[in-house]
This record gives sequence, C-alpha cells and structure tokens, in this order.
Amino acid sequence: MSDTTTIRVSRRIYLTIKSLAETQNENMQEVIEEAINEYKKKKFFEEMNEAYMKIRLQKDNESDKESSDWDAAISDGVEDETWE
Repeated sequence: MSDTTTIRVSRRIYLTIKSLAETQNENMQEVIEEAINEYKKKKFFEEMNEAYMKIRLQKDNESDKESSDWDAAISDGVEDETWE
C-alpha cells in the first residue's frame, strides 16, 4: 500500500508545479514537499518573531515605567547629599 493520496489543485497550480519539477529535474511530489517544508519554516519564524516582538515591547514598557519612577524620585524636591 502506498503512503500517498490525491489532492485537487487548480490547473494553474498544477502547471506551475509541473514546470518547476521539469526545470529542477525533480518529480512533482518532491517539489510540493519542498514547498510545504519551506512554508512551514517560514510560518515558524514569523510566529517566533511575533512572539519575540511582544516580549520586547513588554520589556520596553516595563523599562519606560521604571525610568518614569526614577524621574519622579529625582524630582522629589529632596536635596542631594554631598559625600566627602
């Protein structure tokens, strides 16, 4: 029993896959598998970058709050102590 199945694609996609397979001297299944693997990698890195940006924005917001807290402490009207 073969470990494959059939899917329907538009004629345009079929012809594109066929052309790529001929150009790259591969069969159509290899072209499709390669494309799917590349797509999965692309999606993985897009999601990872999005998660990283959320973390970075959260840390930036925390840093801004900390800076504001320090600014408030500096402008509290208390005289600076001199150390000698």
